[in-house]
Amino acid sequence: MTTTTFTRLQLATRIHFALLRNLGEGIDVGRMLRQRDYADEALNVCRSLDDDGLYDLADRFEEATAAENAKVHMDVAAKAARAALALIPRRGPVTPQEMPWSQQTSGFGLNHALGALEPSAPPRRFSVSGWLGFGSASQERH
Repeated sequence: MTTTTFTRLQLATRIHFALLRNLGEGIDVGRMLRQRDYADEALNVCRSLDDDGLYDLADRFEEATAAENAKVHMDVAAKAARAALALIPRRGPVTPQEMPWSQQTSGFGLNHALGALEPSAPPRRFSVSGWLGFGSASQERH
C-alpha cells in the first residue's frame, strides 16, 4: 500500500467516525476509496455540515486523491516508456573490416575510384566471340 493510499484510508476512516458522531450514520470506507462518485457524495455531505474539521478532512481527502491519481498516471507513463524502450533494437558490435580498402568507405561504396587503389594496367578488350563464350579475352592490338 502506497503512502497516498494509506493517507486516503486514514482520512476516509476519520470522515466515517466524524459523520457517525455528527449524523449518527457513517460511510462505507472501502467504497469511498474505490468509487469516485460515492467519495464525491460523502465529501459534499462533509462540506454541507457546519463543522470546520469535516470540511478540512474533505479537502485533505481530495488532495490525497489527486496526488494518488497523479502518481498512478506517472507510473502508467513510466511503464509505457519502459515498454517502448524495450522495443528499440540494440546495436550489436561493429564487424571488423577485413579488406584494407573497406576501412576507407562508409559501406555504401567506394569513396574514390577503384583504379586508384590498383596498379595501372592496360584495359582489356573483349571480342564479341569472347562475350558469347566462344573466344577468349585478348588485348586489342593495333
